[in-house]
Amino acid sequence: MLKFWDSGNTVKIPLSDEKFQSVLDEWKKAHPKGVGSSLMISVWVLDHENGKLYRGFAVVNYDTAEVSKGIEKTVKININKLPSSPIVASTKSDSVTPLYSNKHFFYWKTDWSLSWRPSDYIEVPVLIVDNKYSNSGVINAWIDIIKEYYTRFGLTVAYGYKISEKSTPSLDIYGNDFYTMTGRYYFSRSILLAPNQKGYIYIRAKPYHLHQKEYFCTASLNKCVPTGEERVQEGINNIETTVENYIAGGSRNGLPDSEIMRWIYSGTDMRYGTILRVGDSKSLAQLISGASGACSVNFGIGIPVGALAVALSGGAVPPWAAGLSAGIYYTSSSSLNVYGGIQNYGKWNGVGQDISEYIYLGTSTYTYHVGACDTKVPIGIYIESD
Repeated sequence: MLKFWDSGNTVKIPLSDEKFQSVLDEWKKAHPKGVGSSLMISVWVLDHENGKLYRGFAVVNYDTAEVSKGIEKTVKININKLPSSPIVASTKSDSVTPLYSNKHFFYWKTDWSLSWRPSDYIEVPVLIVDNKYSNSGVINAWIDIIKEYYTRFGLTVAYGYKISEKSTPSLDIYGNDFYTMTGRYYFSRSILLAPNQKGYIYIRAKPYHLHQKEYFCTASLNKCVPTGEERVQEGINNIETTVENYIAGGSRNGLPDSEIMRWIYSGTDMRYGTILRVGDSKSLAQLISGASGACSVNFGIGIPVGALAVALSGGAVPPWAAGLSAGIYYTSSSSLNVYGGIQNYGKWNGVGQDISEYIYLGTSTYTYHVGACDTKVPIGIYIESD
């Protein structure tokens, strides 16, 4: 809990801090050579003159192997991203001291009854393909992650008012400006599907869904009242790797678990991406751009964290979260890239037919703020060919 009164404020986290040190110890066990991780900073600005409260957030990324040397980051926090609210909305309780007191603060607290995170690595589908009909060609689809670029696992943050009390809440969703993890990884998998076959590619990871509520506190955490503002964070906590930073994962025939697919279907709308004539191929970047617009490519490959959370949380995470997704994308100094693609082989080795395929991509039912654009984003790259 920190106060920002002027520009140029400094936030200092001592390495002796027990909580921070315990996090670093866990990272050392999982990644002895270091990995890119992150800290989220939340900011509240009180404009007493105009009676308005502004909220902001930023994500600070750092290398776990180098943080012991001390790091310094300059972060710009755009408080205009989120709508302001009246200051008086947070002071309706008699237990709250006057706003001009120097003993009050705001606080985001995780509600674990509405949150989910697996205790160990699980299979996370990143590319699902349904070669839906018998009158079809043979389809090949693949994903490549290469060590030449940094692979980033994005963080999605969604805001809303009393969203835990609503069956279909209004959400203000942000993605791709920030990420939870980054590193140089390898991964390469493909699936070959005859007509009327399904398959998927997965990685082994620890996704998470955190539901947080905002409180206005006086003097201590024992004197807090909820403001009604809530937010959700979705991302990847860790990636299981083998030798030389190769991401653990694989491919399987069929679709993921029926309960997971139920919520992937619930959270997506199918959008036309492209037509593949016999022998044609399209990169995933082109497919995403065709279905959702060029801006959504910057979000990358969607990870269906929301659908996984709803399916696997035992009822803790509400159904509306199924449309939430976090992205995987690759970055060089000058560009963002999505590596992978899909190809129509037509009739191949006596299987299938020489016929064009219409390709549809599953995109989130929600609109996301991605960079400077508002767009739909892919969920788990769910593809149907027709």
